[in-house]
Amino acid sequence: MTQSEVKKHLSAAARAYSRFKAAKDKADTYRAQLTGKAVRYEAVGNSAKINATEEAFQRLIAYDEDVVHCELAWLASRSEVENLIALCPREDERIMLEYRYLCRYKYEDIAVAMGFSIRNVYVLHKKAIQFLCSIL
Repeated sequence: MTQSEVKKHLSAAARAYSRFKAAKDKADTYRAQLTGKAVRYEAVGNSAKINATEEAFQRLIAYDEDVVHCELAWLASRSEVENLIALCPREDERIMLEYRYLCRYKYEDIAVAMGFSIRNVYVLHKKAIQFLCSIL
């Protein structure tokens, strides 16, 4: 595997989390819009007519199902990334990769959190990626 492929694989959890967060925000926003509304049926002959409010609640159910699907995909992706990170032999490399790819920290924030210079974080990242390339 090349370095860019390893980085893309490690970034999969962050991308999956972004999709989950977007789906959750969409469902929560839609749910807030429906707060206080009730489904009313109007009898038309022998059949009940579906109104716009019921359609909106059905749409909310579909949004909630999408949230569950995205959450499961994110958790599976996160587990794969955690297993990949665990392959690194050095603890500081594992911590840095977790900060970078699971917590989504910027390099500057990682340097502060770990007490390293930003240059050391870049070097540590490069060594960790090279190691993962060599074993994959």
